[in-house]
Amino acid sequence: MRVLILSLVVALTSISQGFAMESLSHYEWKNRVVLVFGKATDRKVERQIDALKAKQAELADRALIVIRITGNEARAVYGTEIALNADKLRTDAKIDDNDFQVILVGKDGGVKFRSKDIVSDVEIFDLIDRMPMRKAGQG
Repeated sequence: MRVLILSLVVALTSISQGFAMESLSHYEWKNRVVLVFGKATDRKVERQIDALKAKQAELADRALIVIRITGNEARAVYGTEIALNADKLRTDAKIDDNDFQVILVGKDGGVKFRSKDIVSDVEIFDLIDRMPMRKAGQG
């Protein structure tokens, strides 16, 4: 009985985590996503995007998509472009207005990291490289 209850708890945790960023379900189990939120005029947004785009080989190796969310626009600045809703992304990520934030979403759709400061590419890549799926050779 305890095994059944434990299995149910694990399954429910996985399901709820998988839907943490429902608006990114297209990428689930295929890609990790870095979301960069902020005002269109915020230099931190540009600096964060530039830092990541400078490492395209590393982004590709880790199956990363980088999405910029400013104002009413949400668009991939690196990786596959799909139609995304900026307001829905803000709601899913619990972002107020146009606050600057960087969020890493895992392949399971769960938020793995969030920062209100610019994050170095090394910090993001190291975090991903410690993830179980990455260690298991699954991207």
